[in-house]
Amino acid sequence: MSAGEFFDLIRPAFLVLAALLSTWVLVNAQRGGFGIYISLAWALATFFIPLVVFPIYLAVKLQRHQPPKQSQPVKTPRAGFLTPVLYLTAILTFIAISELRESNSVDMHLARATQAKLAGDRRGAIGEYKEALAIEDDPHTRKLLGLEFSDDGDWVAALAEFRLAERGGEPDNLLPFRIARLLDALNQPNQALMEYKKFVYSDSCVNARPDYRCEVAKRRLEEVAVP
Repeated sequence: MSAGEFFDLIRPAFLVLAALLSTWVLVNAQRGGFGIYISLAWALATFFIPLVVFPIYLAVKLQRHQPPKQSQPVKTPRAGFLTPVLYLTAILTFIAISELRESNSVDMHLARATQAKLAGDRRGAIGEYKEALAIEDDPHTRKLLGLEFSDDGDWVAALAEFRLAERGGEPDNLLPFRIARLLDALNQPNQALMEYKKFVYSDSCVNARPDYRCEVAKRRLEEVAVP
């Protein structure tokens, strides 16, 4: 497990701990004589950068002279209790909404698709790519989904995704070759011939150093071409 994956795993717990710590700072700052706005500023800063702000807050508290106790409290116990409760509720709601949005983002779906592929869970990867496409129709994601469909043996679905990726402007020069191979597998040699021609005359076979796929395409053109 990478460091990024480990942080993603513990992030919700870390955020909840930061929320509880910042609420404690809010209560402690108010009891220490800070005004409500300064106390909220300390609390919010502690929530967003707890490892930096919390030690600074403790150092300020140690150096700050406490004001003399008043004969009567400024706030009623109910008001003093209500403020941190409302603050904590708002922070936890913010965390829940942020985590929900993050879990449904395109990047998170793509990351989970990669993890599923590494784990050998092809169906899981396909599901994550579909979720990502439901949020944002991206030609590169279409190609990745097509590759998973192709490896899974669903050639019709793979062909449809490769076509959409090509129309969307996916720059992968291997797309015509991949499409041609699928058309061959689906017993559509005439359409495959057109794709093989497109690939043979593309930069992948003309300007770049040709690889074995160029030879495969040329051989298929010779086999499929009608005199």
